[in-house]
Amino acid sequence: MMKDLRKFIKTTIREFLNEGLDDTSWTGHNDETVTLRQILELTKDIKVKELETEKLKKLVLSWDGNTDEIEKIEKSDIQYPVLILMNDDNTIKYILDGNHRIQKSIKHNLPTVKAKLIKFSNLPKWVQNILE
Repeated sequence: MMKDLRKFIKTTIREFLNEGLDDTSWTGHNDETVTLRQILELTKDIKVKELETEKLKKLVLSWDGNTDEIEKIEKSDIQYPVLILMNDDNTIKYILDGNHRIQKSIKHNLPTVKAKLIKFSNLPKWVQNILE
């Protein structure tokens, strides 16, 4: 009985997380959309690196006083890497996905955060047009 319950819970969590991959999306000027699932597929071969949390403090979104966002920060799962778009000169363009995870890492004084550094110019043109 307990084994079945664990299996059900794991399956439910997995389905919930997978649904979120399609719920998170970006829409460009021409109303074309790219989902987080598509971005993850496009970047699946990029190795995860450890990035110094300190370097991201000035770039991360801040939700001071917003209780809903603060709750999302605490619930965020830092085992998943953040996605950071990079310029051709290897400077950070912006944080595409993972602001809550970075805020959690900052709050808990974690020295590094897992990250995928995505060179913007390596993305397909249609995705670049959406994320500009």
